[in-house]
Amino acid sequence: MIQLAAVFAIMAAGAPDSVVDTISIPSVITSSKVSVPVERMSSPVSTFFLKDIEREGLKSPKTVSSLVPNLHIPDYGSAMTSTIYIRGLGSRIDNPVMGLYIDDIPILDKNAYDADFHDIRRIDVFRGPQGTIHGRNTMAGLMTVETISPSDYQGIRGAVEYGSFGTFSARISAYRDSLGISAALRHSDGYYKNTYDDTSVDRTGSASLRIRLKASLFGNPVDNTLSVNAIKQRGYPYRHLREDGSLSPINYNGYSGYERLSIIDGLKLRRSGERFNITSISSLQALFDRMDMDQDFTTRSMFTLRQAQRQAAVTQELILKPAIPRQDWTPTTGVFALFRYNAMSAPVTFKEDGINDLILSNANAHMPDYYGTMAFIENTFPITSDFGIGTYNVAAYHESRFTRGRWLLTSGVRLDFEGNFMTYDSHALVHFYFNPDGGEGVNPCETSYKGTTSNIYFQILPKLAVLYDAGDIKLFANATKGYKAGGFNTQIFSDILQNLMMNDLMGKLGVHMDRPAVSVGAGSTSYKPEESWNLEAGLRLSRKIGHTLLRGTASAYLIDVRHQQLTIFPAGKSTGRMMANAGRTLSRGIEATLSLDYNGLNINASVGTTDARFKDYNDGNNDYSGKHVPYAPTMTSSLGGSWRLDTGNTLRAIILGVNWNRTGRIYWNEDNTALQAPYSTLSADITFAFNKFDIYFRGSNLTGTQYGLFYFKSIGNEFMQMARPRSLTAGISFNL
Repeated sequence: MIQLAAVFAIMAAGAPDSVVDTISIPSVITSSKVSVPVERMSSPVSTFFLKDIEREGLKSPKTVSSLVPNLHIPDYGSAMTSTIYIRGLGSRIDNPVMGLYIDDIPILDKNAYDADFHDIRRIDVFRGPQGTIHGRNTMAGLMTVETISPSDYQGIRGAVEYGSFGTFSARISAYRDSLGISAALRHSDGYYKNTYDDTSVDRTGSASLRIRLKASLFGNPVDNTLSVNAIKQRGYPYRHLREDGSLSPINYNGYSGYERLSIIDGLKLRRSGERFNITSISSLQALFDRMDMDQDFTTRSMFTLRQAQRQAAVTQELILKPAIPRQDWTPTTGVFALFRYNAMSAPVTFKEDGINDLILSNANAHMPDYYGTMAFIENTFPITSDFGIGTYNVAAYHESRFTRGRWLLTSGVRLDFEGNFMTYDSHALVHFYFNPDGGEGVNPCETSYKGTTSNIYFQILPKLAVLYDAGDIKLFANATKGYKAGGFNTQIFSDILQNLMMNDLMGKLGVHMDRPAVSVGAGSTSYKPEESWNLEAGLRLSRKIGHTLLRGTASAYLIDVRHQQLTIFPAGKSTGRMMANAGRTLSRGIEATLSLDYNGLNINASVGTTDARFKDYNDGNNDYSGKHVPYAPTMTSSLGGSWRLDTGNTLRAIILGVNWNRTGRIYWNEDNTALQAPYSTLSADITFAFNKFDIYFRGSNLTGTQYGLFYFKSIGNEFMQMARPRSLTAGISFNL
């Protein structure tokens, strides 16, 4: 493979000539696609550097979200649940509205988003569509992560932490010559208890390894990164929401948990020519995971789901830029291709209560009296569902930046072709008889649902942006289009087969059912891409007054979304959920950030408000036009800072940090009858910095605020997950 061949060639070529002893932090976004100062970006960007990432314990995209206006990534369910809401847009399952790139490699499956961050040099969060350059699933934003490389740092780094609820983590990394190796472990006894068997609901263990090789090959830079991440955890601390509004303890009888192994190898090659530089970015990605879920989350034996995925993907991108940049024109041209295949199995196992409540009760309600009462021999039986899902994407894009005096004009377009296909095979076999004959005359009923479906989509993603440089203040405006990929509703096949089984059972008896053979039909097994137009205008401030550096942004945006993807549950006591294109949505809001640096004192604040409402959404039973889009907060804000007191001698400095966050109202359903009231949380940290090591203490949710993270319905019952309680952490880190 090209990745392995390049690695051996680099090792033979030797190490870089120079060694960087400290980790530099430039103001330029050092992406292979974007290499401009943040101050000249025509859309808002939130940036975090190594010292703040490690001091504040930002260990995953979920932990970053509390510091970015209008970004909300709730930590619920399991590591599989990486639900992202930004600017009022998002979805609970399948494709995200915000992309994630790590060292220029796109993370294709959001199931892998919730992975441990360690040795992270820089994080940039772009708000607003980034589809022209980055394509699919960056409809509302993009997070780019840059890890430490051997060219940034030479030496050994590490840390050990221990905290509340048996939380332990350790990381160690070594960078020498052209090679960097970093590893991390994490364990938690869990924050929630299942009262059914007094076990931890969210006990977690994870391990990750990264090997990065960065050097030169025949005078050209080459960068190869191999990342491996494994996690095993219990999951889903959901509590029953009673009719009086109170919450019962977590209490269910089926095993629930999540396991994942993710392997990503990314290779960047750059060839410099007389007129143009060509950058090649390729990746091989594999993901193996399994989710077990007691879907009724009660002590009754209803039904369980086991979903297992075996994914393999390859991506290839070529980026062309001028070898000698011009002052007046900077073009970027590229092509991108991906192919991903997912072999998935998702059997739903019906148990005794589920058989009686969901199948037999309905069948017997339509049964003529002379037949008696239908029963099954089986106490449990599976509805097996096996899928083969392929996704392919080919795109070409161009973006040009024109500079005319104080004006910077950016224009670009992406031509994006995407297709997907799915083969499906669902099957169930039961044996039925009639009482009171005591089981005589047993009859089999075998039901299957097989087929193939495919879709093809073509997108044109234009971008037009302008920036006026007035010195300390820069004004910008942009109009961009983004899209979120379509897909298939694999979790609805158990409902389809259940309905087919009902009709097969009745058909064998010559009884006519008063409902269609497939109440959730084959047309609902796929959904279309979600598209958006984003209009935004704002300003960026950067001014130095004496020893004080003041920076800030403010912007207002309007997003028009078509074919919005929403997670819905079919009517009645269904076993699955599905994604549907819910008409049209309009989201509008404002965002502002402000930071102040003065002699070791840093103060930062951010606020974002969003009014995201359905403009046109009727599910056939209700018209939700004018209602708020569920699960996205109407407001996020944060106020925090750090103060560094230099002491000299052995103890070099004491660093204090504090951060207050407030999240506005969250509506849980489409008719806006269930909601989470605004809530606030407080975190703080203190670090004692010595010459070779630091000792630190950190506290999260110090106020012990209780608030809802997630709400949903299952079999007619309402459930809620509450936030984690107050937690404290102590640790020691070192740099040698």
